[in-house]
Amino acid sequence: MKRIISLLLALTALFSVLTACGDSPRTDSDEDHHIIYFKDKDKSDAAVATFFNSDSEESEDIPMSIVGRDKDSHTFSCEGNCAKYNMAYVTCGGKKTKIFAFNKCVSGWYSSELGFLPYTEGEQTNYYPEFDHIDFPFNGYTKTVHVWTPKDYDSDSDGKYAVIYALDSQWMVNLAKKGQTPIDCINLTVQASSMTAETGYKAIIVAVDCFGDMGKYNRDNEMVPDIGAETTEYQKYDRLGGAFSDFLSETLVPYIRENYNVYDDARHTAIAGMSLSGLEAFYIAMEHPDLFGTVGALSPSFWMYDDEGWSNYLKAKNFGGEMPFVYLYTGGVGGDTDPQVTQMYNRLRDMGYPADKIAFHYYEWGMHGDDFWRGVLAEFLEAFVYGRVAALAE
Repeated sequence: MKRIISLLLALTALFSVLTACGDSPRTDSDEDHHIIYFKDKDKSDAAVATFFNSDSEESEDIPMSIVGRDKDSHTFSCEGNCAKYNMAYVTCGGKKTKIFAFNKCVSGWYSSELGFLPYTEGEQTNYYPEFDHIDFPFNGYTKTVHVWTPKDYDSDSDGKYAVIYALDSQWMVNLAKKGQTPIDCINLTVQASSMTAETGYKAIIVAVDCFGDMGKYNRDNEMVPDIGAETTEYQKYDRLGGAFSDFLSETLVPYIRENYNVYDDARHTAIAGMSLSGLEAFYIAMEHPDLFGTVGALSPSFWMYDDEGWSNYLKAKNFGGEMPFVYLYTGGVGGDTDPQVTQMYNRLRDMGYPADKIAFHYYEWGMHGDDFWRGVLAEFLEAFVYGRVAALAE
């Protein structure tokens, strides 16, 4: 009798498992899934999201459902696996949108009259943010820094804010200068608001002018560090990246920590840039891992120095100590900064840089410009919030 009862119990358990599998076809964790929104100004009736992994090239098409209609747009949504896929685009009205990063820091994207822009579902998105404009003396002229705080910023709250230092302010945020529009920058303020809405992780942004005094010194001076080797290009320029790094570490970071309600540790402090400022952001993070716990180098100009120069510079660093999480992005289309970025990733790994402290995104069709940097920026934000880029993790 006991054997019969045991057999019946076993069959019951097996039936339960099979039934559960039939009701829930997913083989991955619900925690890996995230909802993405898409607003369409043309008010189409159907949209399909294509999720893909830029490393494995695995992809999946998922029909989106209409979740909202108003006089300006139709809003669609669907759920995707952000542990499997790091990128996406939407096909709507017979047209494909630009690609964009897909992860838990992303709320949605808006095909608007202004262009294809990030937005936060359920909130009024501000594409013309307000800043505190602060002047500092640097290298014989006045350098302006633009500080953005979220709308619910509380200078007296017990809960502090993380900080993102953004080089090349004119491309990182919309300063509305000389006719600049939201489509002319990568909208870091909007994407940071989206990050906070989705994750609860709050941050202020410190956007730094990097174009020099436009006279004696320009961006090609301030965004080129001296790593103790001859540059392969730009020999005619002064390399003021070291002085710029000192300005951030000795003047700007202490000022922000004293005057804003922010954390004073590296874990909650990040720095990012693109092209030449991506090179400089990487350099600053390598020089000051005690200050910056995450660096986003988008299409960085690593070509400025050859392999010997970089290897000699990096071998003096203590990769066994506390090092920043390094997020690298580059594209494969002419004009972007590969193969030097791929070489830097391989160089760091070969030299013992911690595998769990680096993520590399090479996108075959990526180019050198705002459209691509705006699209992938949320991967840098994911690295900042979670200390990893899930779909790129090895």
